[in-house]
Amino acid sequence: MERRKHPAIAMTTKRAANLEELETQFTAVCARASALIDSVDPQLLARRPREGSWSIIECIEHLNMSADPYFPLWESAIAQAGKRSVPDNTPYRMDFWGRLLEWSLEPPPRFRFPTSKPFEPQSLGEMGPVLQGFLDRQQRIIQNLRKSRGLAVDSVKIDSPFSQRVHYSVWSSFVVTAAHERRHLWQAEQAAQSLRAA
Repeated sequence: MERRKHPAIAMTTKRAANLEELETQFTAVCARASALIDSVDPQLLARRPREGSWSIIECIEHLNMSADPYFPLWESAIAQAGKRSVPDNTPYRMDFWGRLLEWSLEPPPRFRFPTSKPFEPQSLGEMGPVLQGFLDRQQRIIQNLRKSRGLAVDSVKIDSPFSQRVHYSVWSSFVVTAAHERRHLWQAEQAAQSLRAA
């Protein structure tokens, strides 16, 4: 059966200034992932394009594994956040770690980082449950964004789930998560192109 070509989906990489813009970015991530999976022959989804690289399904599974540690951190921090003391239309502030990580993660990647063991994808099962798990997690992220409305989430710090040395605001962690997802969707798209050309 002929697969649909991957449609071009607008995907902004401009830094979000508020929660509504960030929600739009996560919604676009969902559409981009779904369109990519729909465009690829199912037999290619678990195939690595070359030695040492990740398959499409591994890229998505890595994003699932990376999102999970954030949820309890976000829920706890949002519950403790105070009200914003600035007008609603004031852009949220990024901190040092947030700016650095966002800059380094936006695709195409400027640097390659080794993935720590707990976040290396292990599942090579069916794409359907992995994709649905990804989409479900995006909705949970969006729910946390909506719970953050009116709150000073750019003033509340959390510890990074990935490095004990890194502490950033809830707002910065949302922005970094969006950039991280775009990075690995870009990686999955590169894998799809290589597999189609093989």
